[in-house]
Amino acid sequence: MKKRYLSIGDFKRNAFIVAAAACMGLSSCGNSGSQDEWNADSEVAVPDGIVTELTEEAPDQWKITDERTTAPGQSMAILKHKDGRVDTLQGLELENQMKAISDNQQTYQQGGFGLGSVLWWSGMGFMAGRMMSPRPAYYANPNLINRTDSWRQNVQSYRQRATAPASGRSGFFRGRSGGAGA
Repeated sequence: MKKRYLSIGDFKRNAFIVAAAACMGLSSCGNSGSQDEWNADSEVAVPDGIVTELTEEAPDQWKITDERTTAPGQSMAILKHKDGRVDTLQGLELENQMKAISDNQQTYQQGGFGLGSVLWWSGMGFMAGRMMSPRPAYYANPNLINRTDSWRQNVQSYRQRATAPASGRSGFFRGRSGGAGA
């Protein structure tokens, strides 16, 4: 019985074997501690909440008079009416109000100082998904914006980390941090 040997020069077959070996072998290379390093950073801390105070200056003319951070999940809007009443929007009521504002783009794109526009351009609107910087015209004191700059940066980095893909962190390219040349 004559044994049949495969010729060494079969390029396609050899390339396939090398590629298959690389795919199977390289995904398990490295120590197990490096996988733990990746997973340690995968939890994203929820940013602080925000309390926005709005004061009615004239009928349906609002200004932001204060913004400060609070514990996560404790966000609220405090509405100080011209007649002395004080209303508080928080929890589901606040979420529904912000969703209604974001669904009706005309409310905040036309400008004006109505409650919807002012609330959308406050820190509360930023938390609800507005990506642009706040509008100083809506603040009673433009220096209030500076007070929450670091908070806005924390929310922005939270959004980036929370929406970053978790896949692609194993195998040969797991050490890469970006595209070509990175």
